[in-house]
Amino acid sequence: MDTAAETATPPRRDGAWHEAVPYSSAGQLVERLAPQVAAAVSAGDPVLAVLDEATGVRLRDALGTDSSGVDFQDPLEVHRMPAFTVALQWARMSRLITAPGGRALVVGQQLDAIDRGPHHWARLDIGVNVATAGLPVTVLCPFEDDIAHLDTVQATHPLLGTATGSEPSRFYREPEESVLDYPPPPPPDLGTPAAELTFVPDDLVDLRHLVVRVAGSAGLDPDRVADLVLAVNELASNSVEHGPGWGRLRLWTGADVVAEVADTSRMTVPFPGMRMPPPAGARGRGLWLAAELSDALEVWSEPSNTVIRVQMSI
Repeated sequence: MDTAAETATPPRRDGAWHEAVPYSSAGQLVERLAPQVAAAVSAGDPVLAVLDEATGVRLRDALGTDSSGVDFQDPLEVHRMPAFTVALQWARMSRLITAPGGRALVVGQQLDAIDRGPHHWARLDIGVNVATAGLPVTVLCPFEDDIAHLDTVQATHPLLGTATGSEPSRFYREPEESVLDYPPPPPPDLGTPAAELTFVPDDLVDLRHLVVRVAGSAGLDPDRVADLVLAVNELASNSVEHGPGWGRLRLWTGADVVAEVADTSRMTVPFPGMRMPPPAGARGRGLWLAAELSDALEVWSEPSNTVIRVQMSI
């Protein structure tokens, strides 16, 4: 693909904008990105850039003093989190908008050097489509234009960058359809838990006390402990109210506190925790709240069981 630099100031956009940006060299990519980033900084918009070190240095040089208005983050640190969690974090950039009519800009480079499993980038892009829907957020996803998985990029991005601007992807598939091809990896084995509890409705008080004790002993800040307790309580309540009536809690400690709630039900909520539930709805509130309160939420649901983990960094 031809990716000639855009020199004109990009137009302001409405709603979510998720575009794949092909490039053949770091210099070409920076020429394409710099006008859009500079325009966003000039408008007072929040800007996040997740780029490899060499491209980040080039972009800083191209922006000059405008680079101080960009939050440059380490890709290795960002992508240690699950794909859907990263998507939610990027969508939340809209909360940083202060100027009327503003919009957030995220530049998230797709890097083969980051090995997070075979479906990480596809799930990230599907998650972005879900999490940013209706929000004033632009997400630009630079990728090397000779990659083998171009078909995946085209299927998970509504828009593709070209030499003359952006155009709709002819192969784009809606999230509910495309996600079926990219299931999450199985839950990683975290070893022997620090504590566990099989619970029924009468055990929810004991469950909350157990979370307080384990998370507090691990060194989690008291406010974060309170958030974790509320998140776990929401998940456990789902098991007893909407699931089989019981569940199992397991807790692990280390650099993070991880809480897992599992039961023998199958979850049918699409993209659990990623969409704010409607005011009149009864389902999905607990998952959405747990996702908001924790650093990461992951869900694995099979015909015979559902496993949900929330993570809080110490």
